[in-house]
Amino acid sequence: MTKRKNGVEGIDDGALKKRITSEKSDGRPWSELPMDLLGDISRKLNLVDHLAFGGVCRSWRMSALASERDVIASQPPLVVLPSISADKVLSLYNIFEENTYHIELPTFASKECCGLSSGYLVFQDRKGQDELWLINPITRDELKFPTPPTNISHATITSPTTPSDSSIVALSKDFVRLLFYRPSDDKWTLYKTPEPKCFYADIIVFKGQVYVLTCNGKIWNLRLQSDASLTLFAVCDNPVRCSTILRRFSFQYRPNVFLVASDDELLMVNFRLFTRPKIFKVDLQTRKGVVTNTLGDKALFIADMSRALISNPTKWGGHNNCIYALDYYLDPIYGLSLEGKILQTLKDTGSSSCRKCTFYSSYWYFPNKCFHVDFLNEN
Repeated sequence: MTKRKNGVEGIDDGALKKRITSEKSDGRPWSELPMDLLGDISRKLNLVDHLAFGGVCRSWRMSALASERDVIASQPPLVVLPSISADKVLSLYNIFEENTYHIELPTFASKECCGLSSGYLVFQDRKGQDELWLINPITRDELKFPTPPTNISHATITSPTTPSDSSIVALSKDFVRLLFYRPSDDKWTLYKTPEPKCFYADIIVFKGQVYVLTCNGKIWNLRLQSDASLTLFAVCDNPVRCSTILRRFSFQYRPNVFLVASDDELLMVNFRLFTRPKIFKVDLQTRKGVVTNTLGDKALFIADMSRALISNPTKWGGHNNCIYALDYYLDPIYGLSLEGKILQTLKDTGSSSCRKCTFYSSYWYFPNKCFHVDFLNEN
């Protein structure tokens, strides 16, 4: 191989680089930096820089893996912002730092995102021909499930480890059917709504149990044992007040009531933009929902099919005891008080330009959920 000269007689580029390295660092390569120092550096990086940091060399990757959970858990909620022109690029927007991270994934052409569960994005084939494909854009883990018999709009998994260990529960796109698939099943099981003139609204796995919410404020317990059942679990006070009319936008129905879990609390939230929300704390012992007027040091990040209670958002420049509402048809993003007043207005994410792409609804992505799943308790 011919060596390129750099203008210094008799010294090629490689030799010059080695000499500069030796002069500046006494010959110690970057790969041999102390692990304590590498750990301190990696924990101060943002999400994408941390992923890139781990790709430099073996020692840097070992350091990145050691701090991976802490770094990812410290990230704020991100807005899923895919690109119209690329079917392999997923963009995650940080509303507090106004940064956009671009992550390349296997192609999701001909697929649409129909939910988010435990850090996994759930994709279904638009024509209903291929399997359900779940991918975690941070860890790159993938899961697959058989093709559901109808298009779905919500989905949650009970275990992220392997498909053989996990069940999946979903709602149909028209919110009139509940679907689930268990590892021992050869096909999906469908349940119609348990009461007439009623729609399904949300599903959640909390403390090892699957809870299903209907739009009249009733919470049902879905048991996934061999003899599956759906039974009434709890009713919120004043159910008429928490009833909701499903809104229709671009041929999509959207409920206004949601289930949210945080630590030892299960909440039901009735929310419309710029109106005073009604929040119920569900008592698992009395099986009743009681109105609460505070979220304490937490903030509720809410969107069509992804929401979470996040502790201490002030560390990113946010507000406690408020709601950050991401609406598909509304820019910018608002931080709202529990009285419905605007506390904070955050920069337009550009989501209006993505309304014809793979993601037909707005989503929050919660990096801290990547390593946390509430496993199903079959007892």
